[in-house]
Formats: sequence, structure tokens, C-alpha cells
Amino acid sequence: MFLERVIEVWGLGLRNIWRNKLRSFLTMLGMIFGVGSVIAMLSVGAGARHEILSAIQELGIRNIIVNSVKPPEETTEETTEDVWKDKYGLTFEDADYITAALPSVERLLRVNRIPKRIWYRSKRLEGAVLGVAPEYLETFALDVSRGRRFTEMDSRIRARVCLVRRSFVKQLNTTEDAIGMWIKIGTQPFQIIGLLADEEFKSHTREALAIDGVSQEIYIPYSTSMHIFGTANYVQRGGSHEYSEIDLDQIVITAKRDEDVFITSRILKTMLDNMHEKVDYNIIVPLELMRQRENTSRVFNLVMILIASISLLVGGIGIANIMLASITERTKEIGIRRALGARRNDIVWQFLTETLAIAVIGGLFGCLAGIAGTQGIVALTSWKAIIEPHYVGLSLGISLTVGVVFGIYPARRAAFMDPIKALRRE
Repeated sequence: MFLERVIEVWGLGLRNIWRNKLRSFLTMLGMIFGVGSVIAMLSVGAGARHEILSAIQELGIRNIIVNSVKPPEETTEETTEDVWKDKYGLTFEDADYITAALPSVERLLRVNRIPKRIWYRSKRLEGAVLGVAPEYLETFALDVSRGRRFTEMDSRIRARVCLVRRSFVKQLNTTEDAIGMWIKIGTQPFQIIGLLADEEFKSHTREALAIDGVSQEIYIPYSTSMHIFGTANYVQRGGSHEYSEIDLDQIVITAKRDEDVFITSRILKTMLDNMHEKVDYNIIVPLELMRQRENTSRVFNLVMILIASISLLVGGIGIANIMLASITERTKEIGIRRALGARRNDIVWQFLTETLAIAVIGGLFGCLAGIAGTQGIVALTSWKAIIEPHYVGLSLGISLTVGVVFGIYPARRAAFMDPIKALRRE
């Protein structure tokens, strides 16, 4: 019996909507735009959040990255006006002390960065040359698509081998097989033994690893780098020459457990503050960055939902306005129904059903519009967007809530109308 009444009420509501198709459609537009904008904004925001978090995850959740940083006031003039000597950054003593003093450290990797130009025959390229241990490649998931990685044996014999990106080989404009090719780092010959995957580090990862966004990464064994190039670097800029000496350009620390990361980073900062007179280093904790980004994204999503909900609010006001106008037009109908025995609840459900039908249909069309709009944004801007199923459910839920909230007042106004006065109205 109850089910039959529900079907009857919904059927009556849908017939009234169909009877005024254009007016009903115009009323739905607010819901369509509101739901569509909620889905589009959340999807684009999720895509941006995914890009940022994936970049941070490249750095490793249990890793702590410490980079040497040049203090501006550290530069001092020596011997001649065009020669400058700098001694700053992380030291070998820092690495030894960290390994001995922190039991929560599972592994410590040393990195040497060499500012050298890369030569292939007569062609010169800019490269970010990094001397790293074989474990560094595993830590940052540097997969080799062709050839091989360098090994512990390469490190022990100080082999002159290197890994490069495919895009680096393309810049050489050669038809030769890159595997086995010899290039020069500065004046020193190195043989390419492996090509890294095409996907390069994202901007956040590059910044954390102190890799130039313009130069190509070239990886050589750490022992080879220290044996050939050492810690002294000469850089010629215009008419002057800059000389710097840095023991370690970077230290990568891996904690034993996720819960050890924060306490380890705090102790590490205290230790380095005590061991360095000036702040010539920075500490990057990917896990902390990830949590900060997640908190920011939650606030961003909330703001986006509130902004998009303004369209739904306008749509709800439109629904209430149309339903009030509909009640005025159907006053005599309401009086007849009451005279024939319809209860106030029946009148409430009749008009509330029409409101919900408009909200549901508008919400469904809004979902389609949101999905289409998101795909359009991706096609036009090349941004990444992720449409999650719960975004659709959330948007429909908001649409239904708006329909109920803005439909109750018109429905109750119709239900509490005096039947006698309603019948007399022309």
C-alpha cells in the first residue's frame, strides 16, 4: 500500500514537471551548473594533488635529504680580485658523526655534484653530474630501460662509467648506439653503460635533490667522482673564476621506520646546528612535505566545494521561487484535493516530490556536465584530473539536500492553505 502511494506521488510529480518542460529545465540549470562545477573543481584539484604527492613520494617516505647551501655572506676575496674561494657545506665529519650517533639511521648515502660541461666530439651539452653510490639509484627508483646500472664492483675499481637519460642521447643527434658510447665530463672520458627511463624527475623532486631543471642528470660512481674530481670545483663566470670546496654536496639518510623520520630529522637539525657556525645546509623531509600538502589539499577541496555550492544555492533559490509560483497557479487544484480527502502530508509530499525530482534530474545532468567539463579542461590545458566516484556521490548528495531544504517551505505553504479559500480562488 505504501509503495503504491509512493509510486503514485512520484508519477504525479513527474507529470507536473513534464507539463511545464521549459520552466522545469530552466529551474534545473542552477543544479546542473552547480553539480558540474563541484565535480570539475574536485577532479582538477585531485589531479593537482596527485601530481604533487607523487613527486614527493619519489623522494621516499623514510628518506631525509640534506643539501649543502652556499651562504651569501660566506664569500671572501683571496689573492686576486678575480678569484674567489669558498669553503662551506656538509663535511665528511658530519656524515661519520650522523652514522655513529643516530641508531635510527638505516643507511647514509653521500653525493658529490660536479659542475662540469659534457662533450661528445665537438658538441657541448649542459649536465648535472652526480657522483652516487649504487644504492642511490634504488632509493630514488632510477630504472634503467637499456643497458645496466653501475655496481659495487664499478665503485671498487673506480670505473669510468655513467648513466644518462634518453633525452640526453637525443640531444647528441647521433645514429650510433648510445650503449658503449664515450663522452667527456670536463676533460675526462666516461662510457655510457645504461639509459634511464624517459620519465624525468618532477619539479618538486628536482628542487629537493638540488638538480638543475635545465641540465640533464648524469650519474657516475661516487668513488670515481671523488678520485677524479675530488671536492674542489672551479667555475668560470664571465671574466672571473670561482673556486669552491665542498666535502659533500648532499647526504641522503634513510630511517629504519616511518615513525623514526620526524624524531631523526629533529635530532639531525640540532646536531648540524651545533657543528656548523652558519646555516650552510638545508634539510628536506619528504614525509613532512607530504603531510603538509595533504592538509593544504583538504582545505583547498573544502574551499572549492563552498565556491561551487554557491551555484547550487542559487539553483535552490530558483527551485523555491518556481515552486511558490506553481502553488499560486495550482491553488484551486490544492483546494479540490483537500476537499476530496487529501491530507496535509499528502500535499507536502506531492510538492516535495516535484522539488526532489527537479533536483535529482538536474543532479544527474550535472554529473554528466561535470565529467564532460573535466575532460574538456584536461584536453585544453593538459592538466591532470582525477574523477573519483565519491565526487559524483557527494555532488548528488548536495543536490538532494538543496532540493529538500528549498522544497520544504513551498510544500508546507501549499499544505496549510485554507481549502475553502483555495476553492474560491479563480
